[in-house]
Amino acid sequence: MDDKHAQDFYADAANQLPAGPAYRRTGRRLSATVPVRFPQGVIDAVKRLADLDGVTVSSWIRSVVVREVMRRQPAPITTASSQPVRFEAPSPLDLQPNTSASHFELECLAS
Repeated sequence: MDDKHAQDFYADAANQLPAGPAYRRTGRRLSATVPVRFPQGVIDAVKRLADLDGVTVSSWIRSVVVREVMRRQPAPITTASSQPVRFEAPSPLDLQPNTSASHFELECLAS
């Protein structure tokens, strides 16, 4: 359904009723809100890139920040009996269609 069809569909009050009971999302919530300001040109570019990737602006920014944090992690120091520390974060592209791409977590996996 394109934007025009969606607009026409939701213009009818009968199509604005809730489909079922309200529910809360399960799982951990994001831990903090960090206000960040960008110049308008950067915001416009981020909106275009997020749209091309099919994700929200917030999830696009989070994925870029997580990727940069992971890239800048120091190389793991291992010994013969230890396992290296791995940092993993799911890609928004790996999420299921009905899963919110605006929430994913960076976790440290150490053995």
